[in-house]
Formats: sequence, structure tokens, C-alpha cells
Amino acid sequence: MTQAQTRLDNSVARWETQLRKGVLEMVILLALREHEKYGFELISGIAKRSSLELSEGTIYPLLLRLAKEDLIQSRLAQGDGGAPRKYYSVTPYGRRMLEAMTTGWAKLVASVDALTAPETDQ
Repeated sequence: MTQAQTRLDNSVARWETQLRKGVLEMVILLALREHEKYGFELISGIAKRSSLELSEGTIYPLLLRLAKEDLIQSRLAQGDGGAPRKYYSVTPYGRRMLEAMTTGWAKLVASVDALTAPETDQ
């Protein structure tokens, strides 16, 4: 691999990381919108439905922050194996926020799609 290709690959990787960080709040709210989930279920569900792989070190601090912002709530319940699990669900405020995020996301995607298309003279 050439030095230029390595530099490009590193730059793309940094850009993708920042882009992913910017949408993780919305991803978590989307994953929780149907029903509550516990942490590992949330991580594996997101990975199954998308190409996003989240680690525990990424998701748990984010869940804590979302709870502090009243976007999600949690409750402890007995798990299948006997140990209690913390289940997360979207709050009413979180649902309103998700609706606003979804609208903003659609506008952003449409704008970027318009810019990726070749320019036409009109």
C-alpha cells in the first residue's frame, strides 16, 4: 500500500468515526422505539440490523447521557440467568426528539444526495 493510500484510508476512517458518533443518539432511540431492551440486546440488535458495531465502552456512557437528558429511562428487572438486567426505553420526550431527528436526518440525506448527483445546466 502506498503512503498516499494509507493517508487516505486513515482520513476516511477518522471521518467515518466522527460521522458515526454524530448519529449514535438517533440510532439508539430508533433501536428502542418499538420496545425496551437491555444493553447487550441493544448492541446485538443494532449490529444485526445495520453495519454498526457498538462496544459496551461506547454504548453504556451514551445510554447514561441519554437518560440524563430524559430521552430514555431505565428499570431493573430480573434476567433469565438470575442476575438483574437494566432495561432501557424511550421517554415521551425522547419520542418527540426522535421524530425531530428523523425529520432532520431526511432533510440532510436529501441535501447530500442532491450534492452527490452530477450538476445539470438549467
